[in-house]
Amino acid sequence: MSVDPTSSEKRPPRVSVVMTSYNQADSLAEAIQSVLDQTYQDFEILVVDDGSQDHALEIVESLRKKRPDKLFLLTHPGHVNKGIVPTYLLGIAKARGEYVAFLEHDDCWTRNYLMHKVEILDTNPEVGVMFSPYKVVRSGAFGIDMVLRQWLLRLSIAKTRAFDNFVNLLQSNNVATFSCFVTRRELLNQIPAANSSMVAYDWWVLVHLSLKSLFYYDATCFTYWRWSTSSVIGRQTFEDHRDRGTKFMESFYVQLDRDIDNLDPLQKKTFLKYKEIFAYFLVFYRKPRLFSFLRFFNRSPIWALASLVSLIINILKFKHLKPN
Repeated sequence: MSVDPTSSEKRPPRVSVVMTSYNQADSLAEAIQSVLDQTYQDFEILVVDDGSQDHALEIVESLRKKRPDKLFLLTHPGHVNKGIVPTYLLGIAKARGEYVAFLEHDDCWTRNYLMHKVEILDTNPEVGVMFSPYKVVRSGAFGIDMVLRQWLLRLSIAKTRAFDNFVNLLQSNNVATFSCFVTRRELLNQIPAANSSMVAYDWWVLVHLSLKSLFYYDATCFTYWRWSTSSVIGRQTFEDHRDRGTKFMESFYVQLDRDIDNLDPLQKKTFLKYKEIFAYFLVFYRKPRLFSFLRFFNRSPIWALASLVSLIINILKFKHLKPN
């Protein structure tokens, strides 16, 4: 049964934590508890269940009875499964906080996660997105590649200052997951509609947030990011993962191209440059050949090398390091 937070007569909290849930009851309680245990306590938790068939609702209800002032449960009408995008949109629509944080149902935060995010957002009005590193909680070898990926992506991230993340997000998602960032609710209301079946919705949101504001990397706390063979990625083949990823990137390039007149002059110049390079990325990544790599490398050496490393890692992960 849904419990609508907008019906509360109490003062809205500073932070709304949107937590999506789908058939991960065994890890859901730990995720919720990591929010309840935060040193910063001016928040609400909106658990948005996407039609779970396990005992997830019972877990949320048992915790909600203990903290009815903090924890709310939302479901789609008829308790149907609608997918990632409609589920996040429902949570965002019901959020009352000035800031919105996200936490996936099988991840956790360190205790000072919200405190640091709020402090920096309060003192840096030009910053719209605060994000942190993650520590991978992995299942055997599955997920070890993300440790290397984070190390590589950190090379392009400015430290202890606000920075423009648009050019980075045109190439890869250097924030990595919904569970790693906090943003301003007013900015989320400006995100364009996305395909309801989109898997990488976090990347879509982040690209568009980067058009509206600066980012800030907070290394003082982190997220425990669980990688499981039962996750969406864990059930994919290499070909599925490659095809979904490239099709997703095409979708946001097409959308940005369609709305190019809404970009400021510098963003427009940056986008047009990377739109041309993106064509070479697609040719190489979809059908790797030495000649296509060299053409890609000639136009963007760093992106080409990063893509080559990503390709090799994914081939190993999905073909040689198959989930147990």
